[in-house]
Amino acid sequence: MRIKVTGIIASLGFVMFSGCANKVNDYSVSTENLLALKNISKKARPVNVGEFTDSGKKESAVMCRLSSPVGTPKGKTFASYIQDAFKKELVITNMYNPKAKNTITANLNDISSSTLPANTYWAFDMTVKSSNGKSYNVKSRYDYESSYLASSACSEMQRSFPLAVQKLIHKIVTDPRFPSLTK
Repeated sequence: MRIKVTGIIASLGFVMFSGCANKVNDYSVSTENLLALKNISKKARPVNVGEFTDSGKKESAVMCRLSSPVGTPKGKTFASYIQDAFKKELVITNMYNPKAKNTITANLNDISSSTLPANTYWAFDMTVKSSNGKSYNVKSRYDYESSYLASSACSEMQRSFPLAVQKLIHKIVTDPRFPSLTK
């Protein structure tokens, strides 16, 4: 009898806390960001997009509930994923020019996440810089709903990453200092 109870508890624990590797989806542009950039483009010059770094960490995945990694497509670093997303937003709004005088780069100072029930989020701390010498720091946090089950929680974590990046980019481009990066 004791062996059956132990087996049932172990099976339940495995189901509740196991998961599989989750890759985040490719980035899709945000209507909100496009509208903000269209408005800015009337007063700003197109810019080039340089490398987004992460202080040499080269992070491309985080562990979810100590059971499975949540990572970027094709093993990109989180910083390069954000760089590509930022560039996509600029391209669609005609704010990107690979031959522009000013190049915007960034450093992802910190990325953190949580899948604890009632405290699920992605958080970013990023310094955005222009080759014209202007820079500023942006902090962004995207909260989302999660689950007690690890497989569901990790799926939600993976699904919410592109939305968290959209919010980060929105904070970058709607910051009153953003137009100074383009001059």
